[in-house]
Amino acid sequence: MTCYRADSTGIWEWKGGIALKIHRLKPQNTTLKPKLRVAAYARVSVDTLHHSLAAQVSYYSNLIQKNPAWEYAGVYADEGITGTSTTHRTEFKRLIADCDAGKIDLVLVKSISRFARDTVDCLHTVRQLKEKGIAVRFERENIDSTSEDGELLLTLLASFAQEESRSIGENIRWGVRRRFAQGIPNGHKAPYGYRWDGEMFRIITAESEIVKEIFRRYLAEESAYAIAKSLAGRGITGRQGRPIEQTTVKDILSNISYTGTMALQKNYISEGHIRKRNKGELPLYLVDGVFEPLVSKEDFDKVQEIRKRRAEGAANRNPVLLPFSGMVKCGCCGSGFSRRTAGKYRRWGCNTRERKGRESCDSRPIREEELVAAVRDVMEKEDFDATKLRRKVSKIVIHGDRIDFHLVNGRIKKTARIYNGQRGSNPFTNKVYCTSCGSKCERDTWTKGTKVWSCSQPRTKCQLRRLPESELREAAASFFCNGYEGKIVQNVERIIISDDEVIFQLKEGGAYRWQRQCG
Repeated sequence: MTCYRADSTGIWEWKGGIALKIHRLKPQNTTLKPKLRVAAYARVSVDTLHHSLAAQVSYYSNLIQKNPAWEYAGVYADEGITGTSTTHRTEFKRLIADCDAGKIDLVLVKSISRFARDTVDCLHTVRQLKEKGIAVRFERENIDSTSEDGELLLTLLASFAQEESRSIGENIRWGVRRRFAQGIPNGHKAPYGYRWDGEMFRIITAESEIVKEIFRRYLAEESAYAIAKSLAGRGITGRQGRPIEQTTVKDILSNISYTGTMALQKNYISEGHIRKRNKGELPLYLVDGVFEPLVSKEDFDKVQEIRKRRAEGAANRNPVLLPFSGMVKCGCCGSGFSRRTAGKYRRWGCNTRERKGRESCDSRPIREEELVAAVRDVMEKEDFDATKLRRKVSKIVIHGDRIDFHLVNGRIKKTARIYNGQRGSNPFTNKVYCTSCGSKCERDTWTKGTKVWSCSQPRTKCQLRRLPESELREAAASFFCNGYEGKIVQNVERIIISDDEVIFQLKEGGAYRWQRQCG
């Protein structure tokens, strides 16, 4: 018989006359340590093709998943991209974005040269991740960015990687320039109108006729803009399938290759890894007989004289044009703005909207006098100062309701736009609809000259109560405040009218409701 007895010393079990003490076990903390979320970055550049990208991805995938303390967070891989800059490395940018989002705790990289060959880029990125508690581990150099001496070693070795990259680049450039001096092109990229068949450049008949037409019409005193608009209207497209633009026409008109002569080293890569136009910094090599000519050298020279004459004339006639050229951007699609003229009327409009129509971009143009006035306001000057504008402003972004001046010091100054009637004098045009039948509402004149909005359907089909425009404007001002006209054009998808209320439906989602007045 077994019995139990408890006293101050514990619990005793009596079994067969023998006393056995029972020990109470305290519960242990069984909380599991969270796994480390680990990602890897791999890169293969054009000068290290012997490294297989697939092999790197496979290696890191297996390495991470085999470690029980790690959680696989992905492998980010850029292929065929140089490490001298992070600008065009999409996977690298995605890696940093995921780190910023808190999805990664540790980044594995094969070597510093795979991560970045620019010392500044490397250190900046490593410090950025270190501030968020994310370590970068370089396997070949055995460096952990979070260790005490990690950053010192990283700085030294990153400098070596940068110098190695510079030396390789210099050797490559020397070889390319030597080939240029011998009349040998660096690659076989054919201009519009030609193709490379493996041995030489051959004429593409359809494209060559377009090139000849462009030169012929320009010699007949047509503008590049008029030629581009005409070709786009006929459905003529470039190599990428996009309509031929004014810039494309100008590039064709300035390309000496159409005379049968190839110009070598028209562009070069600067020390900051930026592609620049060669304006005399380096020798320009001309090689005759490379292409079958589409245009005579005499006609080509005449075209260049016309282009020079027109450029000088435009600069003399339009002193405001030069300060704004290349600076004005669309806040809707990001495209550039170009100047349009009609008599004395001067305006700047989005190139995408001008080329593809309103469906592609809903931005509204801006009058030049309004743009000049905005510059005076931002610069706090009574007179327009073109030199100061170029010196202090990097770009001007046009939105529906405002103008953003991006200064060279990184600041942004904003000023409200003046509504100038994109679709006439009324901001509500083509936006007002009837809630009863879904038809568009029209602006009309009622008793004593009162402007009203009413359903376009006959009164026998729709009995919507007319909305005075003064009430519609009051409703718009209550939601969008002063200067509501531009905000209506930019932000409102449609305005729904019922007998009881007015609803402003926003393009980004959501709506404002206004209770209509009785009567």
